[in-house]
Amino acid sequence: MREWTVTVPAPYIKPVRKQKTGKMFTRKPWLNSNDRDHWRVLSPIRADWRRLAAEAAAAAGLPQGLDRVTITGRVVKTRAGDFDAMNFYPTAKAIVDGLIDHGMCEDDNNRYVEGPFLFEGGKGDPCIVLTIREVPVSLPSGVDDTPLGAVLGK
Repeated sequence: MREWTVTVPAPYIKPVRKQKTGKMFTRKPWLNSNDRDHWRVLSPIRADWRRLAAEAAAAAGLPQGLDRVTITGRVVKTRAGDFDAMNFYPTAKAIVDGLIDHGMCEDDNNRYVEGPFLFEGGKGDPCIVLTIREVPVSLPSGVDDTPLGAVLGK
C-alpha cells in the first residue's frame, strides 16, 4: 500500500469592517459545523480550501486515478486547547472535493474514499495535514458483499 502526506494550509481571510460598530473583524478560516454564516460569506472560503487542496495535492505528487483511498487528517490550529475535531468536517469536505478536482479518485463517494477521519494535530500555523493511503479494492476473504436488499428479499 502506498501512502502520501499532503499539508493543506488555511486560506487567507480578508478583514472586514463591521457596519454597525466600525470595528475591523477577521473571520477564522475554518468551516465549522457550528457556523451560521450566510452562504455568501462561506462560499469563497469553501472555494479557497478546495483550490488550496488541489494545489497541495499536485505539489505533494499525489497520483491521479487511484481506485480507493483512506484519508485521515490532523487539524492544526493557532491556539492550544480542547476542541471538537468533528466540527471541522465542512472544511474536510471542501478539501476532499479539492483532491477530487486534482483527480485523485473518480468521485468522493464511499466506493472510492473512506473518511476523512479527523484528529487534533497540535498548535502551529493553521492547516490540515492529510495522510492518504491507497487501499485494495477487493474485499478480504470471508467478507460477503451481497447487497442488503438481496439478503432481505427485496
